[in-house]
Amino acid sequence: MFNIFELTQKDPKTLQERALKLAEEAGELAQAVLSVTGAPGSGYKNHSLADVREEAVDAAIVALSILAQACSSREEFDTELERFMTLKCAKWREN
Repeated sequence: MFNIFELTQKDPKTLQERALKLAEEAGELAQAVLSVTGAPGSGYKNHSLADVREEAVDAAIVALSILAQACSSREEFDTELERFMTLKCAKWREN
C-alpha cells in the first residue's frame, strides 16, 4: 500500500538498528501522549493530538519495516501482515 517493503529493501539499516529506532519512536510517542494528557513534568513540551498522531504513524512505519525486513518477498510481507493483523485484532476483540 505504501511501499513499506520496497523502502525497507533500499534502507541499509540492520534489524537491530530498526529495533532501536522503534524504541526511539515509541519514546517520542510516549512523550507526546504524556504532554497531551498533562502528566506531571511533561507540560512544557506543548504537544498536541496532531503530534500524537504523527508519532504514532512514525512508530507504525518503523514496526512495519521490521516486519518487512523479516520477510523474503513482498508477497510474504503482504501475507504475514494480513495474517498477523487478523490474528492480533481477533485476540484484541476477545479481551
